[in-house]
Amino acid sequence: MAVVAIIGVMGAIAMATLSRSGDAENAGAYARSIEFAMMNARSQSISDGFVRRLKCNLVTTRGSCAVEKASVSGTNLTNANWPPTAGTQEQIIWSGSHATLWNVIPSLDYNANNAGAQATTTKYLYFRPDATISDTMPPAAPTYTTGVTFYVSDVNGTNVSNQYKIYVYGLTGMPRLVNNW
Repeated sequence: MAVVAIIGVMGAIAMATLSRSGDAENAGAYARSIEFAMMNARSQSISDGFVRRLKCNLVTTRGSCAVEKASVSGTNLTNANWPPTAGTQEQIIWSGSHATLWNVIPSLDYNANNAGAQATTTKYLYFRPDATISDTMPPAAPTYTTGVTFYVSDVNGTNVSNQYKIYVYGLTGMPRLVNNW
């Protein structure tokens, strides 16, 4: 009986440890997926002259980011040039059950944590053919000379080992992932 009890306790400890590691894996995988989607959107936009936008739904559970392509080339666009009216959705990234896009801040937060409270809105980031980024419609001019910071975490946002920042540099549109807030 003692052996069975010890194995049961060890199994419970292992399950608790593994369930927490799933949080870290999901948050890290979600952050990397968003970063790769940004790199792809940037390179495709430069390549074919069509603006791409990253449309992120910031919600507490099951959020997503989608890469969308405008229906016409150039930067003189309207809301009618984007899905669902026109344009195409090229990719969608779901957050999973243990990760969330916590917030998007219009600055590069190198040495600061400006994540704030969890946002529950839709955020847009436009990748222009000249490699700059914008958050306005139409994306006729770059609006960020410094950049944007995306905060990704587990759903609670409290475990520092599950927190990631994605910096997107304003004048180059290049994303960079770091592993803490």
